[in-house]
Amino acid sequence: MYRAYGLLRPDSDFDLDEAGRRLAAKFPTDSVSRVGEQITVTRGDWWIAVALVSWPGIRDEIEGLVGRLAGLEPTEAETFVQSGRRVEVWTDVPDPFMEHFDDYLSVVEVLKSFRGLLAVDPKEPGIL
Repeated sequence: MYRAYGLLRPDSDFDLDEAGRRLAAKFPTDSVSRVGEQITVTRGDWWIAVALVSWPGIRDEIEGLVGRLAGLEPTEAETFVQSGRRVEVWTDVPDPFMEHFDDYLSVVEVLKSFRGLLAVDPKEPGIL
C-alpha cells in the first residue's frame, strides 16, 4: 500500500488529461483509464490511482502538512496552501514483497514532471 500527495502551486501546469497521457506512456502495457477526476493504472490484480482533489477544508490540511516539511520556506509553503487543491496517489493493494514499489515511484516521477508540483509523503511527512 502506497500513498503520496502532489502539492500544487497556483501556477502549476498540472493537468489530469496530460497526466493520463504521461502515465500511459510510462506504463504502455498496463491499462490506464480515467473516470471523472481520477486516473487508474491497472496491471492484473494490482492498481494505483491518481486523483485531483479539493474540498472546503483542504487548505487547513495542506497548511498542517507543509508546516512539517523540512527545508520548505514559509513563503513557498503558503503558495501551496493558496491553491486549495492537491493530487493524491494511492493504492490499497498490499505489496508485501515490494513487487510494485518501482511502479509507485514511476507514478511519483510522472507527477514531479509537472511544473509547480511538490511530491510529498503524507505519512512521514517528507519531500519525495
